[in-house]
Amino acid sequence: FFLINGLEIVSKSAGESESNLRKTFEEAEKNSPAIIFIDKLDAIAPKREKTHGEVEHPIVSQLLTLIDGFKQRSHVIVMATTRQRNLIDPAV
Repeated sequence: FFLINGLEIVSKSAGESESNLRKTFEEAEKNSPAIIFIDKLDAIAPKREKTHGEVEHPIVSQLLTLIDGFKQRSHVIVMATTRQRNLIDPAV
């Protein structure tokens, strides 16, 4: 079981948030079967057209890439929660 807290994973340092996401997904794959649980998904996957910072876009793109790659990672399940579903990027 791997927990990602959306508020804690976001970093102002360029590339660090994306790296943290990749590491978690890689660890889950190595230890499969596994569950990745993302708390506060809206913090790492906001609607890209509504964001003004340069930090959010790469994080959303990285998350989408990792989730899309799960076709090959069939023994890893991704679950997420949010209280603000309307703020999440529709691609997620």
